[in-house]
Amino acid sequence: MADVAEDEQQAGPPPNRLWAWLTGLQLSQLSQIGTLIVLAATAMFGGLDTVDNHVTVGKPGTAFSDGQYSVTIERASLVPELRVGSRVVAYPKPGQRYLGVVMKIRNDGTIPGTIDHELELIDLPEASFYGLWRLADAQPMYSVGPGLTDEVAFLWSLPEDALAVGDSVKLRVWNKTFNELLTTYGKAWIPSETDYTVVTVPVTVPA
Repeated sequence: MADVAEDEQQAGPPPNRLWAWLTGLQLSQLSQIGTLIVLAATAMFGGLDTVDNHVTVGKPGTAFSDGQYSVTIERASLVPELRVGSRVVAYPKPGQRYLGVVMKIRNDGTIPGTIDHELELIDLPEASFYGLWRLADAQPMYSVGPGLTDEVAFLWSLPEDALAVGDSVKLRVWNKTFNELLTTYGKAWIPSETDYTVVTVPVTVPA
């Protein structure tokens, strides 16, 4: 009978080495192992989703603030020439079209501000900035006084096959802060190097 008992003990399951190893680890070591397991499992299913906290997504027709200005990007149009009222501000050119973006802007600061670099057209390297005009009188416009609101048209020239009606364009507005100047005395609105709002606007034919 002693031989039978000895044989049963030998035929039983071997010790659980993994459990013995785990019970010998400290809590911090177990936490690190758990984190590695989660990361490995996440990688198998496409990785972690990343969120860019520096980018704010705006909407056409909806106002947002860049710190210095309140901005509303209203519409974008693709035309062979640009007329503001009865005045032609951009004449037709063979192989070229003009992208016009209408924007309402209000200076929320206490000093005049330039606006010729307020909108940045992205993902269209073929486009060349042409200028901007006040819609009220078709005059070139590059600044807005404190507390004032204007509606302006930004214009880019681009090859006629670079963009079509029905496409969309992305426009970037950099956030700004009122900071001390580094090279001269005083303060000025300084664009951020990382934070901005991007607005995607459908391209239409002007009514």
